[in-house]
Amino acid sequence: MNLLLIDKNWQHLLFILHIYFLFFVQIYGQRLEIKRNVDDVNNDQVQSVYVPLKKVFVEATIHSFAADVTIIQVFRNDEETPIEAVYCFPIEEQAAIYSFVARINDREIVAQLKEKKEAQNEYTQALRENHGAYLLEQDEKSQDNFIINIGALPPSTECTITIAYVTELDLVDGLIIRFVIPTTIAPRYDSKQGGISSPASTTSKYVQKSPYTIKFYCYIKKIVGETGQLIRKVSSSSHPIEVNSDQQDAYVIRFAEENTHLDRDILINIELAEKQVNTILTIESNAVMATFIPTEEDCRQARNNEQTNVFIFVVDCSGSMTSENKIGLTRDAVMLFLKSLPANSQFNIIQFGSNYMTLFSEITVVYNEANLRQAERMVSHMQADLGGTELLAPLQWLKKYNILYQNVNINL
Repeated sequence: MNLLLIDKNWQHLLFILHIYFLFFVQIYGQRLEIKRNVDDVNNDQVQSVYVPLKKVFVEATIHSFAADVTIIQVFRNDEETPIEAVYCFPIEEQAAIYSFVARINDREIVAQLKEKKEAQNEYTQALRENHGAYLLEQDEKSQDNFIINIGALPPSTECTITIAYVTELDLVDGLIIRFVIPTTIAPRYDSKQGGISSPASTTSKYVQKSPYTIKFYCYIKKIVGETGQLIRKVSSSSHPIEVNSDQQDAYVIRFAEENTHLDRDILINIELAEKQVNTILTIESNAVMATFIPTEEDCRQARNNEQTNVFIFVVDCSGSMTSENKIGLTRDAVMLFLKSLPANSQFNIIQFGSNYMTLFSEITVVYNEANLRQAERMVSHMQADLGGTELLAPLQWLKKYNILYQNVNINL
């Protein structure tokens, strides 16, 4: 995957930032800052200082165990000379950035996620047409930093950054969903020290004397997961909040105090009415999220090899899988799962359409190197060529073997 940055004033100027992903895009902010680079005419060295933050707006929507977060920040160049603005968003592994927009006067830079090959092709095409193009690769030494040079920021001019990401939420003790906005989206205000400093535990030298304003809104869907789990209470252990339950389908959360500054993380605790089961399924129109939380007993049995895990992949290879490259995405997903199976497990693959076929004639085989190679060959040749979508027959075939697996975990 790649991030394609397009400056709308310079339509042919492409910035392509390579970001390498595992199964999900994994980006999350620990600290947000804008740096400014000041050129010293008598010195070739570049000084790195910080542009004061003026406003922060945070809006989040929480649905079950995921949050969609939008952060808008306004920075202002109070210097008498133009500066080169560089935006830095350090990253972690629990979220995915899906939108980035930087605005300076009438100039706008927009980031778009692109498939790696597609972004490279656009970059190559721009070069062939003699348009300005820049390929920005993520520094291997700083994989946890999202850094974009957003260009010149004139004196007395504001820069507005809008960045949006989705993130998975932690479930504490099976009962509390915890949502965290880190202090690092803004500097910490400390009136005793006469200004704002960077949060403790960061290396930022960001200090400003004037306070900033912050607004925070959080919308929490009242129904959790496919089981329709209800919420008992919403609270914050970090800041005084107002909880409005007037909306039919969501709680609306905001700060109870006007002059709030981030001297600590924003912590929102969503207490469920009942303890959540260890398997959580969230289904949307175009995506499914499954979360498995092993219990202490599960871990004990795994350590002692008391339980055998069986993984059976039932793959739709009907003609309808041709559209939108569904079969190609399915091949990639199955291949990823195959390479992630635990040792000492058993598996099989069933393709179905108008009829069905199994990889192994036995219900399952041991997961070893030879069987994995055989499975990889089958998956690499999968096509959407099996006609209709008849799922019942392969499920009936599986049902015959239920009695063999009364003491194992079957993952279908």
